[in-house]
Amino acid sequence: MNHLRQLLLEAHREYQNYVATGIMTPRVFALQFLDGHHYVEDNNVVDKNMHRKALGAISILLLERDDLVKRFFSRPSWESSDIDKMIVLVYTESHGGKEQDTGTFNSLSVNQTRKQKLSCAIRVEDMPLLADCVNDAGLFQKEVTAQEMNDLMNDTLTIPLVSANLMGIAYFFDCLSAMNLISRCWQTVLERNGSILLQGKNKPQSRTNYSSALNRAKGVFSFYGKKDIDICLKHIRDKYAL
Repeated sequence: MNHLRQLLLEAHREYQNYVATGIMTPRVFALQFLDGHHYVEDNNVVDKNMHRKALGAISILLLERDDLVKRFFSRPSWESSDIDKMIVLVYTESHGGKEQDTGTFNSLSVNQTRKQKLSCAIRVEDMPLLADCVNDAGLFQKEVTAQEMNDLMNDTLTIPLVSANLMGIAYFFDCLSAMNLISRCWQTVLERNGSILLQGKNKPQSRTNYSSALNRAKGVFSFYGKKDIDICLKHIRDKYAL
């Protein structure tokens, strides 16, 4: 929890310097802050994991909980109790919902968890490019249209897609997450939305499956579809770079 508190304090300080003074919009500040804290100089695996977990919570706060950002970050200074309360609300309160008692800190309702979104920042004009990318990389069993790609990225897909190249899917979404173009919680969001199904089964891919596939993708020099994904996402990165 110390990693999270430290990041919150640093985010609050920078928010006061850049957003409160009108130098940056809240959205630009959020993307800049997350991008600037993606890596940590530490050889300790445990600390690295704690940093990544804390950064994930900060990502949810800055990109999905603008209500809490306005409520707490607009204050010139924080008390320790303010930080504790904000951490509880990030984990237990749905957007626009009523505060819960801190005793429910360890339990999330089904309705709350379903409200998590990919928070895709890619514009609709670029969905044909993404559709071509996933089709060229053979990520799904069927050809994906630009409309289906848009629905997938914006949590409105009504008919799930069936995976054909899970390593490629995991790599594709992880790259977008690293560019701060989708939520860092993409694995959980896709699982809960049921957007992508297992081959031969009417069952959503699990977060564990995505994580395992991503680890395999990172552990090899190349795999089917990687070149197509890299070419497409280089264009996206150049276009959306701040």
